[in-house]
Amino acid sequence: MQPLIDTSIDGHVHTRRCGHAVGEMVEYVEQAVARGLRVITFLEHLEAGINYQPRSWLEQEDFDDYFAEGLRLRERFRGVIEVRLGVETGYNPAAPAAVRTRLARYPWDRVGLSCHFHAHGGSHLNLLSRRQESLDTFAAIGVDRVLSRYFDALIAAVREIDCDVLCHLDAALRHYPALRFDDSHRQQIIDLLDAVQERGVALEINTSGFDFRGTPFPAPWIITLALERGIPLSAGSDAHRPEDVGRYFDRLPAFLTGLSA
Repeated sequence: MQPLIDTSIDGHVHTRRCGHAVGEMVEYVEQAVARGLRVITFLEHLEAGINYQPRSWLEQEDFDDYFAEGLRLRERFRGVIEVRLGVETGYNPAAPAAVRTRLARYPWDRVGLSCHFHAHGGSHLNLLSRRQESLDTFAAIGVDRVLSRYFDALIAAVREIDCDVLCHLDAALRHYPALRFDDSHRQQIIDLLDAVQERGVALEINTSGFDFRGTPFPAPWIITLALERGIPLSAGSDAHRPEDVGRYFDRLPAFLTGLSA
């Protein structure tokens, strides 16, 4: 019987290049080897048309260097572990053409899709930020409204951007206290999963969620809906430190089997 998820592949790894992670690419590869993985996929951040500081994504010159180093590591570790070079594409509803243009510049091994920013007052707010000023602004806008726009953006992104995997589906506002999805958000998530299924996109099981809430992203009920639709699952640590590579992957088989029972 084919397993529900392949935990020998870490499909979501960042490095110090994004500005909010630490460690060099080689350190992440060495950690993946130490954990017995057979594939590591770097998924560095790409954004277009986002007005936010400090910048938390790579620009073209950064990606040029990223590919040069990644290809060197691919050769160095050939026969030991497969090194894949991908991108985590942040979707901007105001600039889908610019996103596609930036994606077309490089031969990605994997394209992950996410949405990290919320347009507000001529600039953007980081949906995954723990800054109190950001959380206060989201509260002033209305958390329900922010989440509705977030899920609308993901639905549009899946339909408009060619990608391989949808990342950390419900991680938005993860630092907001007592966050709850209402019935309209749940319907949006169902519509999003339907779009994921139609487009043949995988759903990431992001194990960074174990640190935030004791379960991965997305929530168990969302994963159950994905399993019912036959959506393939992809393991990703969302590592921002070398020691995070493959974190909690040992928990995934039993966790997912429990959901599918």
